[in-house]
Amino acid sequence: MKNSILVLFVVLGAVIVSPGCNNSSKEPKTGQTEEKIQYQCPMDCEKGKTYEEKGQCPVCGMDLEKAPVEA
Repeated sequence: MKNSILVLFVVLGAVIVSPGCNNSSKEPKTGQTEEKIQYQCPMDCEKGKTYEEKGQCPVCGMDLEKAPVEA
Protein backbone atom coordinates (compact mmCIF):
# COMPACT_ATOMS: atom_id res chain seq x y z
CA MET A 1 0.00 0.00 0.00
CA LYS A 2 2.80 2.44 0.91
CA ASN A 3 4.58 1.69 -2.38
CA SER A 4 1.49 2.46 -4.46
CA ILE A 5 0.99 5.80 -2.66
CA LEU A 6 4.65 6.65 -3.21
CA VAL A 7 4.36 5.81 -6.92
CA LEU A 8 1.19 7.92 -7.13
CA PHE A 9 2.99 10.95 -5.64
CA VAL A 10 5.99 10.51 -7.94
CA VAL A 11 3.75 10.31 -11.03
CA LEU A 12 1.66 13.25 -9.87
CA GLY A 13 4.80 15.32 -9.24
CA ALA A 14 6.15 14.48 -12.71
CA VAL A 15 2.87 15.51 -14.33
CA ILE A 16 2.84 18.83 -12.48
CA VAL A 17 6.50 19.67 -13.16
CA SER A 18 6.85 18.52 -16.80
CA PRO A 19 4.76 21.26 -18.50
CA GLY A 20 6.95 23.90 -16.82
CA CYS A 21 10.08 22.35 -18.34
CA ASN A 22 8.84 22.69 -21.90
CA ASN A 23 10.38 25.90 -23.24
CA SER A 24 9.29 25.68 -26.86
CA SER A 25 8.13 29.28 -27.10
CA LYS A 26 9.07 30.71 -30.49
CA GLU A 27 8.76 34.32 -29.33
CA PRO A 28 11.96 36.10 -28.32
CA LYS A 29 12.41 36.72 -24.62
CA THR A 30 11.91 40.23 -23.30
CA GLY A 31 14.86 42.41 -24.19
CA GLN A 32 15.99 40.18 -27.04
CA THR A 33 15.50 40.99 -30.69
CA GLU A 34 15.28 38.47 -33.47
CA GLU A 35 18.28 38.98 -35.73
CA LYS A 36 17.63 38.56 -39.43
CA ILE A 37 20.56 37.32 -41.48
CA GLN A 38 21.21 39.17 -44.71
CA TYR A 39 23.26 37.87 -47.64
CA GLN A 40 25.10 39.75 -50.39
CA CYS A 41 27.55 39.11 -53.21
CA PRO A 42 31.20 39.12 -52.08
CA MET A 43 32.10 40.99 -55.32
CA ASP A 44 29.46 43.66 -54.51
CA CYS A 45 28.09 43.45 -58.06
CA GLU A 46 24.85 45.13 -57.03
CA LYS A 47 26.38 47.89 -54.87
CA GLY A 48 25.32 46.65 -51.42
CA LYS A 49 22.03 44.96 -52.32
CA THR A 50 21.14 42.29 -49.75
CA TYR A 51 18.94 39.20 -49.82
CA GLU A 52 17.08 37.39 -47.03
CA GLU A 53 17.93 33.91 -48.33
CA LYS A 54 21.21 32.28 -49.24
CA GLY A 55 21.69 31.68 -52.95
CA GLN A 56 23.71 32.92 -55.91
CA CYS A 57 24.33 36.42 -57.23
CA PRO A 58 22.12 37.02 -60.26
CA VAL A 59 24.90 39.08 -61.91
CA CYS A 60 28.09 37.01 -61.50
CA GLY A 61 26.75 33.68 -60.17
CA MET A 62 28.93 33.60 -57.02
CA ASP A 63 27.49 32.22 -53.80
CA LEU A 64 26.02 34.92 -51.58
CA GLU A 65 27.73 35.39 -48.19
CA LYS A 66 26.48 36.78 -44.91
CA ALA A 67 26.38 40.56 -45.03
CA PRO A 68 28.03 42.58 -42.24
CA VAL A 69 25.60 43.44 -39.45
CA GLU A 70 24.80 47.14 -39.28
CA ALA A 71 24.48 48.58 -35.78
